Amino acid sequence: MNKISLAAGAALLAIAGTALAQPGDGPRRDRNADVTRQQVIDRVDQRFAALDADRDGRVTPEEMRQHGEQRRSQRAERMFDRLDANRDGSITREEWTQARAQRAERMAERRAQAGPGERAAHMRGMRAMRGMRNMRAAHGARMFAEQGYVTREQMRERALAGFDRLDANRDGTVTAAERQQARQQMREQVRQRVQERRSQAQ
Repeated sequence: MNKISLAAGAALLAIAGTALAQPGDGPRRDRNADVTRQQVIDRVDQRFAALDADRDGRVTPEEMRQHGEQRRSQRAERMFDRLDANRDGSITREEWTQARAQRAERMAERRAQAGPGERAAHMRGMRAMRGMRNMRAAHGARMFAEQGYVTREQMRERALAGFDRLDANRDGTVTAAERQQARQQMREQVRQRVQERRSQAQ
C-alpha cells in the first residue's frame, strides 16, 4: 500500500464502517469482515436515500441537520426505553440508579477482561474515531460550501476513492489486514509528527 496522509487515512478507514454499519436497530455486523466495492456502493446508496428527504437527488445541509435531529431523537427514545424498566412511561430514581449500577458493572467486566495494552488500544481507537468524524464533517462542509448540496454520485465517488486506496492488492475487496495496515501507517505518522513538534519546541 502506498503511503497515505493522516487526513486521507482517517477518511479511508471510515469506508469500512460505512459499508458494514447496519441501518436502524438491526444486528451489528462483524467489523473484521471483508468489504467489497459493491457493499460500499449499496451502503452509500442506503445512506443517501435516508438523507434525501425530498427525493430530488441532492442532499442539502438542512436535510443533513434534520436527519441528525431525527437520529438523536431516536437514540434518546431508545435510551429512555432501556431506563424505563417497568414501562410506565417515567423513570424513577430507583430505575436510574439501577441502570447506572448495571452500566458500571459491564464496564468493570470489560476492564477486567482486557489487559492494559488492550485498554490503551481501545482509547486510541476512540480518539481516532472522533478524529475521523471531525474530518468527515469538515470534508462535507467544504462540499456544501462549494455548491450547496451533495449528490449520490459524489458520495459514491468519495467512498470508492477511499476504498481503492485501502484495497492494496486491487482485488476488489478490502480485508481486515489491509485496514490494519492503514491504521499502522497512520499511527506511525502521528508518532513522527509528535517527535517533530517536540524537537521544534526544544
